[in-house]
Amino acid sequence: MEEAVNKISATAGLAPGKVVPIGIDASSPSKFIVSVIKEGDVQVERLGSLPEELPNFDDKTTVWIDVQGYAGQISIRRIFNILKLHPLLQADVMNTRLRSKVAFLGDTVLLNLRRLYYSADSRIHKENVTFIMQKNVIVTFQTSARDSFGGFRKRETYLKGFNTTATYVFYALLDNFVDNYYEVLEKLVASIEKTEKHLLSIDDYLDRKVLSGLKHDVIVARHVIWPFKNIFKKIKDDREDFFNDEINPYYEDLNDHVLQLQEVNCIAEENVNTLIQLNMDNVNNRTNDIMKTLALVSTVFLPLTFIAGVYGMNFHFMPELNSQWGYPFVLGLMALIAFVLYKSFKSKHWM
Repeated sequence: MEEAVNKISATAGLAPGKVVPIGIDASSPSKFIVSVIKEGDVQVERLGSLPEELPNFDDKTTVWIDVQGYAGQISIRRIFNILKLHPLLQADVMNTRLRSKVAFLGDTVLLNLRRLYYSADSRIHKENVTFIMQKNVIVTFQTSARDSFGGFRKRETYLKGFNTTATYVFYALLDNFVDNYYEVLEKLVASIEKTEKHLLSIDDYLDRKVLSGLKHDVIVARHVIWPFKNIFKKIKDDREDFFNDEINPYYEDLNDHVLQLQEVNCIAEENVNTLIQLNMDNVNNRTNDIMKTLALVSTVFLPLTFIAGVYGMNFHFMPELNSQWGYPFVLGLMALIAFVLYKSFKSKHWM
């Protein structure tokens, strides 16, 4: 394998199927968790590297190899050699910038998905997770920082009967993977509801970073979740030889979960758009209040300024200038005008 690159464009001009690691963090060491699943005997072994050959097992045994981290290139290459994986599929596995897809090639199915997670900046991000199934061998590739299959690991040692078959284990891993989206979307919905209550309760407006962050989150979630419907439809319809009729009800249930996630994401996106409009309305209302206050103050002082301007002119014949009560009279007149205008505006609820 060639040296890792960050951009897909760096592979331009290479032959199809050339295995170039793309977008891979090689700083953290790889872990290989090998689960040998058969009824009455499930063995799980955690390894720093894989042996040259996998142990012999019969057709009733399912082997699941979970690769956490891409730094162990030698062991990953061994997996490719053991499975005799087509070069095009090898290139897909090592490309973490690949779009969500499902591909069938010979006796191998490759499923490339994106995981959602909240990062340290409290924003939703996505990362690549790849599934490969070939007969009774399943291989998953994910980063070492996060585990997408924690729920399945807790119950894999209790699998029995049909649940130990490769098709069921493959489904169970997908189901666990999809279930992880619920936690992310529930947190996103809670953030949207909290923001909405803030905007409605105190009629305030928010900094643009808050709303742009929510908009970013729903767009990332939509980009990850919406391709699932077509992917699962293709899994079920295109290659029935991979998945027998007994597993179909499970995939129907999984598809229902995906549809529910899509609906939640769609509603969340509409709510964020509503929040953006509501925030804009609050900003406009605040601006209008300020302009109205300035206009009212100007209206009150306009006649007063006029009177002050008149008596500020230096004309000799101005009777009030020679009157003992001229100054108090003009001040009283100005105060009366200001008071009448204030009461008038107050009665109309302009102030």
